[in-house]
Amino acid sequence: MDPRDSEEEAAFRAEARSWLERNARLRPRPAIVSSAIVAEWSPEEEESRFQAAVDWQRLKSSEGWAGIAWPTKYGGRGAGLVESVIFDEEETRFDLSRDALSVGLGWCGPAVLAHGSEEQRDRFLPPLLRGDEVWCQLFSEPDAGSDVAGLRTRAVRDGEEWVLSGQKAWTTFAHRSDWGLCIARTDSALPKHRGLTAFVVDMHDPGVRCNPLVQMTGSSNFNEVFLDEVVVPDDRVVGGVGQGWSVVITTFMFERIGVIFDTEGLVEALKHLIGEKGAGDRRQVRERFARVAIGSRILQFHKLRLLTSLAQGRTPGPEGSVVKLAATRFLSEAYELGLYVLGPAATVIGSGEAAEWLSAFLGAPGLRIGGGTDEVQKNIVGERVLGLPGEPRPDRDLPFATGG
Repeated sequence: MDPRDSEEEAAFRAEARSWLERNARLRPRPAIVSSAIVAEWSPEEEESRFQAAVDWQRLKSSEGWAGIAWPTKYGGRGAGLVESVIFDEEETRFDLSRDALSVGLGWCGPAVLAHGSEEQRDRFLPPLLRGDEVWCQLFSEPDAGSDVAGLRTRAVRDGEEWVLSGQKAWTTFAHRSDWGLCIARTDSALPKHRGLTAFVVDMHDPGVRCNPLVQMTGSSNFNEVFLDEVVVPDDRVVGGVGQGWSVVITTFMFERIGVIFDTEGLVEALKHLIGEKGAGDRRQVRERFARVAIGSRILQFHKLRLLTSLAQGRTPGPEGSVVKLAATRFLSEAYELGLYVLGPAATVIGSGEAAEWLSAFLGAPGLRIGGGTDEVQKNIVGERVLGLPGEPRPDRDLPFATGG
Protein backbone atom coordinates (compact mmCIF):
# COMPACT_ATOMS: atom_id res chain seq x y z
CA MET A 1 0.00 0.00 0.00
CA ASP A 2 1.20 3.51 -0.84
CA PRO A 3 1.89 5.28 2.49
CA ARG A 4 0.52 8.45 0.97
CA ASP A 5 -3.22 9.09 0.78
CA SER A 6 -4.91 8.65 -2.55
CA GLU A 7 -6.70 11.70 -3.91
CA GLU A 8 -10.00 10.47 -2.47
CA GLU A 9 -8.44 9.58 0.88
CA ALA A 10 -6.72 12.96 1.11
CA ALA A 11 -10.04 14.70 0.49
CA PHE A 12 -11.70 12.60 3.19
CA ARG A 13 -8.87 13.35 5.63
CA ALA A 14 -9.16 17.09 4.97
CA GLU A 15 -12.92 17.00 5.52
CA ALA A 16 -12.53 15.01 8.75
CA ARG A 17 -9.79 17.30 10.02
CA SER A 18 -11.87 20.39 9.30
CA TRP A 19 -14.86 19.00 11.19
CA LEU A 20 -12.74 17.94 14.14
CA GLU A 21 -11.07 21.34 14.37
CA ARG A 22 -14.50 22.98 14.57
CA ASN A 23 -15.79 20.69 17.27
CA ALA A 24 -12.87 19.60 19.47
CA ARG A 25 -9.76 20.98 21.14
CA LEU A 26 -6.32 19.98 19.94
CA ARG A 27 -4.12 18.25 22.49
CA PRO A 28 -1.77 20.76 24.14
CA ARG A 29 1.05 18.20 23.77
CA PRO A 30 1.49 14.78 22.18
CA ALA A 31 -0.47 11.99 23.85
CA ILE A 32 1.40 9.81 26.32
CA VAL A 33 -1.31 7.19 26.66
CA SER A 34 -2.37 5.95 23.24
CA SER A 35 -6.02 5.60 22.38
CA ALA A 36 -5.29 1.92 21.79
CA ILE A 37 -5.09 1.48 25.57
CA VAL A 38 -8.52 1.13 27.13
CA ALA A 39 -9.10 3.99 29.54
CA GLU A 40 -7.10 3.81 32.77
CA TRP A 41 -8.96 6.55 34.62
CA SER A 42 -9.00 7.02 38.34
CA PRO A 43 -12.38 6.59 40.06
CA GLU A 44 -12.45 10.36 40.60
CA GLU A 45 -12.25 11.21 36.91
CA GLU A 46 -14.18 8.26 35.51
CA GLU A 47 -17.62 9.84 35.88
CA SER A 48 -16.88 13.04 33.98
CA ARG A 49 -14.72 11.44 31.30
CA PHE A 50 -17.18 8.64 30.66
CA GLN A 51 -19.97 11.17 30.18
CA ALA A 52 -17.71 13.23 27.92
CA ALA A 53 -17.15 10.12 25.76
CA VAL A 54 -20.90 9.57 25.46
CA ASP A 55 -21.50 13.24 24.59
CA TRP A 56 -18.78 13.14 21.92
CA GLN A 57 -20.24 10.00 20.38
CA ARG A 58 -23.68 11.60 20.24
CA LEU A 59 -22.25 14.65 18.49
CA LYS A 60 -20.44 12.48 15.94
CA SER A 61 -23.59 10.49 15.32
CA SER A 62 -25.77 13.54 14.82
CA GLU A 63 -23.36 15.00 12.25
CA GLY A 64 -22.56 11.84 10.30
CA TRP A 65 -19.13 10.96 11.71
CA ALA A 66 -20.01 7.86 13.74
CA GLY A 67 -19.43 4.38 12.39
CA ILE A 68 -17.36 5.49 9.41
CA ALA A 69 -17.31 1.99 7.89
CA TRP A 70 -20.80 0.97 9.04
CA PRO A 71 -23.78 0.91 6.63
CA THR A 72 -25.88 4.05 6.59
CA LYS A 73 -29.04 2.06 7.40
CA TYR A 74 -27.67 1.51 10.91
CA GLY A 75 -26.51 5.10 11.37
CA GLY A 76 -23.02 4.76 9.93
CA ARG A 77 -21.32 6.73 7.19
CA GLY A 78 -21.08 3.89 4.68
CA ALA A 79 -17.38 4.42 3.90
CA GLY A 80 -14.57 1.84 4.06
CA LEU A 81 -12.27 0.57 6.79
CA VAL A 82 -9.41 2.67 5.41
CA GLU A 83 -11.49 5.83 5.87
CA SER A 84 -12.31 4.63 9.38
CA VAL A 85 -8.59 4.35 10.17
CA ILE A 86 -7.97 7.81 8.67
CA PHE A 87 -10.64 9.37 10.88
CA ASP A 88 -9.22 7.60 13.92
CA GLU A 89 -5.72 8.93 13.11
CA GLU A 90 -7.06 12.48 12.93
CA GLU A 91 -9.21 12.07 16.03
CA THR A 92 -6.22 11.06 18.18
CA ARG A 93 -4.77 14.57 17.69
CA PHE A 94 -7.57 16.00 19.82
CA ASP A 95 -8.16 16.00 23.56
CA LEU A 96 -11.08 13.57 23.70
CA SER A 97 -12.33 10.83 26.04
CA ARG A 98 -13.00 8.11 23.48
CA ASP A 99 -11.85 4.87 25.01
CA ALA A 100 -14.84 4.39 27.30
CA LEU A 101 -16.92 3.22 24.34
CA SER A 102 -14.21 1.42 22.38
CA VAL A 103 -15.25 -2.10 23.39
CA GLY A 104 -18.79 -1.68 22.09
CA LEU A 105 -18.06 0.45 19.05
CA GLY A 106 -14.80 -1.20 18.05
CA TRP A 107 -15.31 -4.86 18.94
CA CYS A 108 -18.86 -5.91 19.86
CA GLY A 109 -20.63 -3.78 17.25
CA PRO A 110 -18.63 -5.19 14.32
CA ALA A 111 -19.28 -8.71 15.62
CA VAL A 112 -23.04 -8.11 15.66
CA LEU A 113 -22.76 -6.50 12.23
CA ALA A 114 -20.95 -9.58 10.89
CA HIS A 115 -22.89 -12.35 12.63
CA GLY A 116 -26.15 -10.89 13.94
CA SER A 117 -29.58 -11.27 12.38
CA GLU A 118 -31.17 -8.34 10.58
CA GLU A 119 -33.51 -7.85 13.54
CA GLN A 120 -30.52 -7.74 15.94
CA ARG A 121 -28.68 -5.22 13.77
CA ASP A 122 -31.77 -2.99 13.56
CA ARG A 123 -32.28 -3.17 17.33
CA PHE A 124 -28.76 -2.88 18.67
CA LEU A 125 -26.51 -1.04 16.22
CA PRO A 126 -28.21 2.40 15.87
CA PRO A 127 -28.39 3.10 19.66
CA LEU A 128 -24.81 1.86 20.02
CA LEU A 129 -23.59 4.30 17.37
CA ARG A 130 -25.62 7.15 18.89
CA GLY A 131 -24.01 6.58 22.29
CA ASP A 132 -27.40 5.82 23.82
CA GLU A 133 -26.39 2.30 24.86
CA VAL A 134 -23.02 1.04 26.10
CA TRP A 135 -21.66 -2.47 25.54
CA CYS A 136 -19.07 -4.70 27.20
CA GLN A 137 -17.44 -7.98 26.23
CA LEU A 138 -18.10 -11.02 28.43
CA PHE A 139 -15.41 -13.45 27.23
CA SER A 140 -12.58 -14.02 29.73
CA GLU A 141 -13.04 -16.06 32.87
CA PRO A 142 -10.88 -16.72 35.96
CA ASP A 143 -9.84 -20.12 34.50
CA ALA A 144 -10.13 -19.19 30.80
CA GLY A 145 -8.14 -16.10 29.94
CA SER A 146 -5.70 -16.84 27.15
CA ASP A 147 -7.64 -20.04 26.41
CA VAL A 148 -11.09 -18.52 25.89
CA ALA A 149 -12.42 -21.76 24.41
CA GLY A 150 -11.93 -23.34 27.83
CA LEU A 151 -14.64 -21.18 29.41
CA ARG A 152 -17.15 -22.76 31.79
CA THR A 153 -20.09 -20.34 31.82
CA ARG A 154 -23.11 -22.47 30.96
CA ALA A 155 -26.20 -21.70 28.88
CA VAL A 156 -29.08 -24.18 29.19
CA ARG A 157 -32.08 -24.00 26.88
CA ASP A 158 -35.47 -23.62 28.58
CA GLY A 159 -38.12 -23.53 25.88
CA GLU A 160 -37.72 -20.26 23.96
CA GLU A 161 -35.17 -18.96 26.45
CA TRP A 162 -31.68 -19.72 27.70
CA VAL A 163 -30.49 -19.65 31.31
CA LEU A 164 -26.88 -18.48 31.78
CA SER A 165 -24.77 -19.10 34.87
CA GLY A 166 -21.08 -18.48 35.42
CA GLN A 167 -18.40 -15.89 36.07
CA LYS A 168 -16.54 -13.51 33.75
CA ALA A 169 -13.44 -11.44 34.53
CA TRP A 170 -11.54 -8.40 33.25
CA THR A 171 -14.70 -6.91 31.76
CA THR A 172 -14.10 -3.26 30.86
CA PHE A 173 -16.80 -0.87 32.09
CA ALA A 174 -19.26 -3.69 32.81
CA HIS A 175 -20.70 -1.57 35.61
CA ARG A 176 -21.62 1.14 33.09
CA SER A 177 -22.84 -1.11 30.30
CA ASP A 178 -26.37 -1.76 29.09
CA TRP A 179 -25.56 -4.87 27.06
CA GLY A 180 -22.85 -7.52 27.09
CA LEU A 181 -21.69 -9.79 24.27
CA CYS A 182 -21.34 -13.05 26.18
CA ILE A 183 -19.85 -16.39 25.12
CA ALA A 184 -21.23 -19.41 26.97
CA ARG A 185 -21.01 -23.17 26.65
CA THR A 186 -24.16 -24.75 25.24
CA ASP A 187 -22.90 -28.28 24.55
CA SER A 188 -20.27 -30.02 26.68
CA ALA A 189 -20.41 -33.12 24.50
CA LEU A 190 -18.69 -31.25 21.66
CA PRO A 191 -15.00 -30.21 21.48
CA LYS A 192 -14.45 -26.99 23.37
CA HIS A 193 -14.29 -24.69 20.31
CA ARG A 194 -17.50 -26.10 18.85
CA GLY A 195 -19.77 -26.14 21.88
CA LEU A 196 -19.92 -22.35 22.34
CA THR A 197 -22.68 -19.85 21.60
CA ALA A 198 -22.77 -16.03 21.66
CA PHE A 199 -25.55 -14.18 23.48
CA VAL A 200 -26.56 -10.57 24.02
CA VAL A 201 -27.03 -10.19 27.80
CA ASP A 202 -28.99 -7.40 29.45
CA MET A 203 -26.53 -6.02 32.01
CA HIS A 204 -29.44 -4.60 34.04
CA ASP A 205 -30.90 -8.06 34.61
CA PRO A 206 -31.16 -8.79 38.37
CA GLY A 207 -29.10 -11.94 37.84
CA VAL A 208 -26.10 -9.89 36.69
CA ARG A 209 -23.70 -8.64 39.37
CA CYS A 210 -20.57 -6.55 38.69
CA ASN A 211 -17.69 -6.19 41.14
CA PRO A 212 -14.88 -3.72 40.39
CA LEU A 213 -11.30 -4.99 40.13
CA VAL A 214 -8.89 -2.38 41.44
CA GLN A 215 -5.65 -2.46 39.44
CA MET A 216 -2.16 -1.34 40.39
CA THR A 217 -2.80 1.84 38.38
CA GLY A 218 -5.55 2.77 40.86
CA SER A 219 -8.16 2.33 38.14
CA SER A 220 -11.23 0.14 38.59
CA ASN A 221 -12.53 0.12 35.03
CA PHE A 222 -12.29 -3.68 34.93
CA ASN A 223 -14.91 -5.84 36.61
CA GLU A 224 -15.64 -9.41 37.47
CA VAL A 225 -19.19 -10.26 36.42
CA PHE A 226 -21.34 -12.96 37.99
CA LEU A 227 -24.22 -14.44 35.99
CA ASP A 228 -26.75 -16.10 38.28
CA GLU A 229 -29.41 -17.88 36.19
CA VAL A 230 -29.72 -14.95 33.80
CA VAL A 231 -32.60 -15.51 31.38
CA VAL A 232 -31.84 -14.61 27.76
CA PRO A 233 -34.47 -14.88 24.98
CA ASP A 234 -33.62 -17.14 22.05
CA ASP A 235 -33.71 -14.15 19.69
CA ARG A 236 -30.58 -12.80 21.40
CA VAL A 237 -28.39 -15.67 20.19
CA VAL A 238 -25.79 -14.14 17.84
CA GLY A 239 -24.62 -16.18 14.84
CA GLY A 240 -26.52 -19.36 15.69
CA VAL A 241 -26.26 -22.00 18.39
CA GLY A 242 -22.80 -23.58 18.46
CA GLN A 243 -21.27 -20.81 16.32
CA GLY A 244 -19.82 -18.79 19.20
CA TRP A 245 -16.19 -19.36 18.29
CA SER A 246 -16.69 -17.54 14.97
CA VAL A 247 -18.03 -14.57 16.92
CA VAL A 248 -14.98 -14.73 19.23
CA ILE A 249 -12.57 -14.71 16.27
CA THR A 250 -14.31 -11.74 14.65
CA THR A 251 -14.29 -9.77 17.90
CA PHE A 252 -10.60 -10.48 18.50
CA MET A 253 -9.77 -9.49 14.93
CA PHE A 254 -11.25 -6.05 15.44
CA GLU A 255 -9.64 -5.78 18.88
CA ARG A 256 -6.23 -6.38 17.30
CA ILE A 257 -6.95 -3.83 14.57
CA GLY A 258 -7.60 -1.42 17.44
CA VAL A 259 -3.87 -1.26 18.20
CA ILE A 260 -3.42 0.94 15.12
CA PHE A 261 -2.52 4.23 16.74
CA ASP A 262 -0.36 7.32 16.45
CA THR A 263 3.12 6.05 17.32
CA GLU A 264 4.77 9.29 16.22
CA GLY A 265 2.85 11.19 18.88
CA LEU A 266 4.25 8.97 21.63
CA VAL A 267 7.77 9.28 20.18
CA GLU A 268 7.39 13.07 20.27
CA ALA A 269 6.13 12.94 23.86
CA LEU A 270 9.16 10.86 24.81
CA LYS A 271 11.51 13.24 22.99
CA HIS A 272 9.97 16.18 24.88
CA LEU A 273 10.38 14.35 28.19
CA ILE A 274 14.05 13.56 27.50
CA GLY A 275 14.78 17.17 26.56
CA GLU A 276 13.02 18.53 29.62
CA LYS A 277 14.18 16.14 32.35
CA GLY A 278 17.59 15.05 31.11
CA ALA A 279 17.86 12.30 33.74
CA GLY A 280 19.66 9.00 33.29
CA ASP A 281 22.83 8.01 31.50
CA ARG A 282 22.84 10.01 28.25
CA ARG A 283 24.36 7.28 26.13
CA GLN A 284 21.88 4.71 27.38
CA VAL A 285 18.99 7.14 26.85
CA ARG A 286 20.07 7.79 23.25
CA GLU A 287 20.40 4.08 22.48
CA ARG A 288 17.05 3.22 24.03
CA PHE A 289 15.32 6.14 22.33
CA ALA A 290 16.73 4.99 18.98
CA ARG A 291 15.20 1.54 19.56
CA VAL A 292 11.84 3.12 20.34
CA ALA A 293 11.99 5.33 17.24
CA ILE A 294 12.90 2.34 15.07
CA GLY A 295 10.10 0.36 16.70
CA SER A 296 7.70 3.11 15.72
CA ARG A 297 8.76 2.85 12.07
CA ILE A 298 8.50 -0.95 12.13
CA LEU A 299 5.00 -0.70 13.56
CA GLN A 300 4.01 1.80 10.89
CA PHE A 301 5.26 -0.62 8.23
CA HIS A 302 3.13 -3.43 9.65
CA LYS A 303 0.23 -1.00 9.87
CA LEU A 304 0.52 -0.32 6.12
CA ARG A 305 0.43 -4.05 5.42
CA LEU A 306 -2.72 -4.35 7.50
CA LEU A 307 -4.29 -1.38 5.74
CA THR A 308 -3.45 -3.01 2.41
CA SER A 309 -5.60 -5.99 3.40
CA LEU A 310 -8.41 -3.67 4.40
CA ALA A 311 -8.15 -1.60 1.22
CA GLN A 312 -8.38 -4.78 -0.87
CA GLY A 313 -11.50 -5.84 0.97
CA ARG A 314 -9.83 -8.80 2.65
CA THR A 315 -10.52 -9.81 6.22
CA PRO A 316 -7.27 -9.36 8.16
CA GLY A 317 -5.88 -12.59 9.53
CA PRO A 318 -2.38 -13.03 10.96
CA GLU A 319 -1.56 -9.41 10.01
CA GLY A 320 -3.48 -8.36 13.11
CA SER A 321 -1.34 -10.63 15.29
CA VAL A 322 1.87 -9.20 13.85
CA VAL A 323 0.67 -5.65 14.47
CA LYS A 324 -0.36 -6.47 18.03
CA LEU A 325 3.03 -8.01 18.82
CA ALA A 326 4.87 -5.00 17.39
CA ALA A 327 2.60 -2.59 19.25
CA THR A 328 2.98 -4.17 22.68
CA ARG A 329 6.77 -4.29 22.33
CA PHE A 330 6.91 -0.67 21.16
CA LEU A 331 4.73 0.59 24.01
CA SER A 332 6.61 -1.37 26.67
CA GLU A 333 9.98 -0.01 25.54
CA ALA A 334 8.66 3.55 25.27
CA TYR A 335 7.08 3.58 28.74
CA GLU A 336 10.06 1.87 30.37
CA LEU A 337 12.33 4.55 28.94
CA GLY A 338 9.95 7.26 30.10
CA LEU A 339 10.18 6.04 33.68
CA TYR A 340 13.97 5.72 33.44
CA VAL A 341 14.24 9.34 32.33
CA LEU A 342 11.89 10.54 35.08
CA GLY A 343 13.92 8.74 37.72
CA PRO A 344 12.61 8.67 41.32
CA ALA A 345 9.84 11.16 40.45
CA ALA A 346 8.09 8.40 38.52
CA THR A 347 7.55 6.33 41.66
CA VAL A 348 5.45 9.00 43.39
CA ILE A 349 1.71 8.65 42.85
CA GLY A 350 0.41 12.10 42.01
CA SER A 351 -0.91 14.06 39.08
CA GLY A 352 0.49 15.67 35.97
CA GLU A 353 2.79 14.34 33.29
CA ALA A 354 4.83 12.05 35.55
CA ALA A 355 1.64 10.36 36.75
CA GLU A 356 0.58 9.78 33.13
CA TRP A 357 3.88 8.06 32.35
CA LEU A 358 3.57 5.91 35.48
CA SER A 359 -0.03 4.94 34.70
CA ALA A 360 0.93 4.05 31.13
CA PHE A 361 3.88 1.96 32.32
CA LEU A 362 1.69 0.05 34.80
CA GLY A 363 -1.12 -0.44 32.29
CA ALA A 364 0.97 -1.54 29.30
CA PRO A 365 1.51 -5.17 30.44
CA GLY A 366 -2.23 -5.72 30.15
CA LEU A 367 -1.95 -5.27 26.40
CA ARG A 368 0.19 -8.40 26.26
CA ILE A 369 -2.83 -10.34 27.55
CA GLY A 370 -5.98 -8.65 26.23
CA GLY A 371 -7.06 -9.77 22.77
CA GLY A 372 -4.85 -12.84 22.99
CA THR A 373 -1.53 -13.14 24.81
CA ASP A 374 1.82 -12.57 23.10
CA GLU A 375 2.29 -16.34 23.13
CA VAL A 376 -1.01 -16.86 21.32
CA GLN A 377 -0.07 -14.25 18.71
CA LYS A 378 3.32 -15.90 18.16
CA ASN A 379 1.63 -19.25 17.64
CA ILE A 380 -0.67 -17.68 15.04
CA VAL A 381 2.26 -16.11 13.20
CA GLY A 382 4.34 -19.30 13.42
CA GLU A 383 1.61 -21.55 12.10
CA ARG A 384 -0.19 -19.28 9.60
CA VAL A 385 2.69 -17.16 8.30
CA LEU A 386 5.83 -19.27 8.72
CA GLY A 387 4.14 -22.62 8.20
CA LEU A 388 5.61 -24.15 11.35
CA PRO A 389 4.02 -27.23 12.93
CA GLY A 390 1.26 -26.39 15.37
CA GLU A 391 1.63 -26.95 19.08
CA PRO A 392 0.17 -30.25 20.34
CA ARG A 393 -3.43 -29.72 21.43
CA PRO A 394 -4.57 -33.09 22.80
CA ASP A 395 -7.86 -31.67 24.10
CA ARG A 396 -8.89 -29.83 20.94
CA ASP A 397 -11.00 -32.63 19.44
CA LEU A 398 -12.19 -34.19 22.70
CA PRO A 399 -15.63 -33.51 24.17
CA PHE A 400 -15.33 -30.63 26.63
CA ALA A 401 -16.71 -32.76 29.44
CA THR A 402 -13.71 -35.06 28.93
CA GLY A 403 -10.88 -32.80 27.83
CA GLY A 404 -11.92 -29.41 29.18
